Amino acid sequence: MKTLLEHAIEMDSAFLRLVDFKWLMIGLGWRVDLSRFLGDPAYARVCVQRGLASDSELLRQSSIELGTLVARRGVDTANCTA
Repeated sequence: MKTLLEHAIEMDSAFLRLVDFKWLMIGLGWRVDLSRFLGDPAYARVCVQRGLASDSELLRQSSIELGTLVARRGVDTANCTA
């Protein structure tokens, strides 16, 4: 069982990855609504797929990491291919 501190650190890390993803997407002209991303699995999947298909290596890597986090939340990312 995780301690409260371990859980808080994991949540902070996930949030930072999400914010990084958002700004990388904005850099390519794609706006990401974080509230909707967290509450709408279909929207989250589309955002991750868009990031995976980008020309930016950094965004693709961020999308892979975020796709893993999204999958843990129960969102099907099986169709997320570059």
